[in-house]
Amino acid sequence: MRFLRALGIFFVVATPTANAQSIAQKADASIRRVFGEKCEMKKETIMIDNVVAAHVAARSGEAVHDKAIIHEAVLDGKVIGYGIVDDVRGKAQPITYVTLFRPDGKIAEIEVLIYREPYGGEIQYESFRRQFRGKQASSPLRVGADIENIAGATISSKAITHGAKKIAVLFDELRKAGKL
Repeated sequence: MRFLRALGIFFVVATPTANAQSIAQKADASIRRVFGEKCEMKKETIMIDNVVAAHVAARSGEAVHDKAIIHEAVLDGKVIGYGIVDDVRGKAQPITYVTLFRPDGKIAEIEVLIYREPYGGEIQYESFRRQFRGKQASSPLRVGADIENIAGATISSKAITHGAKKIAVLFDELRKAGKL
């Protein structure tokens, strides 16, 4: 089984390549790698109201669903980081990735959890992913502006960049709405 995820909404699709548990395990591993092995993991489903959804669409150009699953990294009772798993459309297949945030809303890391396309996998490389660190909702987050394209991975580069912008804006809007 594989879970295709559109911002917190999971759709079950039969496939031998990945399942929901492996996506969750990979997301947790990414969160622990960035925020520390000792952090406690919590997950919270947050409902996204029409106002937040409209602001995200207006600011990012991307639509969101009515709920999101927020992963929290907690250490000594304090949230030290957040993660949101999302899918974006590559050339023909979804790309599942996690965007990790520091409490101040800056991106700590983006990690590709499952890449299904035959080409363009270079977006998984550190040299591409590090461009997102420190970016936030107010950053352009556009290929050709503050994110460099990867030759041979143009579609994947743009997909992940658009997705990161959407998730950064969603994170910002949820904070402003007092939901984080």
